[in-house]
Amino acid sequence: MISTREKVTNSLNVIWSIAQKDIVDALKNKGTLINIILMMGMVVFFYWISTVRPWDKSIEVIVYDEGNSGLFEGTIELSDSYEIRHIEVSSLGQMKRNMRHEHWGLIVPVDFEQILASGSETTLTGHILWAWRGKVAELETLYSAKFSELLGQPVQVEIGENIIVPSPDIDTTDVNQHILFVTLFVAITLIPALMQEEKLTKTMDALLVSPASIGQVVMGKALAGLFYVVLTGGLFFTLNWMYITNWWLALLAFLLCAMFSIGLALAVSSLLHTPQQLALWLAPLMILLIVPTALAGFSNLAPSLKVIFAWIPTTALVEVFQFAMSSHAPVDRLLFDLAIALGWTGLSFAAVVWKVRRSDR
Repeated sequence: MISTREKVTNSLNVIWSIAQKDIVDALKNKGTLINIILMMGMVVFFYWISTVRPWDKSIEVIVYDEGNSGLFEGTIELSDSYEIRHIEVSSLGQMKRNMRHEHWGLIVPVDFEQILASGSETTLTGHILWAWRGKVAELETLYSAKFSELLGQPVQVEIGENIIVPSPDIDTTDVNQHILFVTLFVAITLIPALMQEEKLTKTMDALLVSPASIGQVVMGKALAGLFYVVLTGGLFFTLNWMYITNWWLALLAFLLCAMFSIGLALAVSSLLHTPQQLALWLAPLMILLIVPTALAGFSNLAPSLKVIFAWIPTTALVEVFQFAMSSHAPVDRLLFDLAIALGWTGLSFAAVVWKVRRSDR
């Protein structure tokens, strides 16, 4: 009599065999390899547009001028083509809330004009976000030089320990949306294409009449899909590690994002029968899942739409990623988002199993 442990081991071996075959077959396919390279290039592109390029000569600074000196207003161009854009706020709290990863914060003391008039070197207090914590010395040197030129006398900008960890209700970067888009796009373009090829070569039919159960077939396909998603996701985390404040939550968010994307991709591929149908439905599906994630953060969004968007899995996943890049995660919102993501993922895989069972009859 076969023990429970042996049954589990045999089942895992079957799942791995199916996944391994799919991975090897896909890597032999030039079209798949090109798609994987393009997806990884997309990850690099998103990283490139999310951070300051070496040749960028624009400095955007959120200024809290305690004495209303009026010395830091508008946009000023320096001699070396550097441009300093001042964005004035009325409080320290507003300065911290308005800072994004392309901005830094500056506090101008009440007596700054008097200190400046004395001709002695003056000190300004700077603030930067968590992502740039490793560049404190570099940024202090850069900002000190630029503001010394701007004011016409020595100025020392000190950042020190003024590192701001973003609050969970403030979007300081689009990195969380980028990783969702990349993961979803990889799954929804690669997996259905591989499934379409299996239908043409009758490989799926052979699997359905093999000793493997339908659940094992679906899990094998999901594991193969996870391989491609992890390739791009791993590169994404490597490039954007500096944004993350909670690695456990970030990895959980990525796993949920990967499983939802894979489940959705398998469901789509099981329902659509031709490449033409896939191409027709891909764009509307991506728009339906991605656009709400961008609109959900708008403060003037209608309350009814906020409620609707909160139940969309991609919106929930983006918020979980945001919590992983914030000071903390509100427990009630985190649990709600996790429940939404898990629920939709379960429904996707249930739809796949149901469709495969019908096709097996």
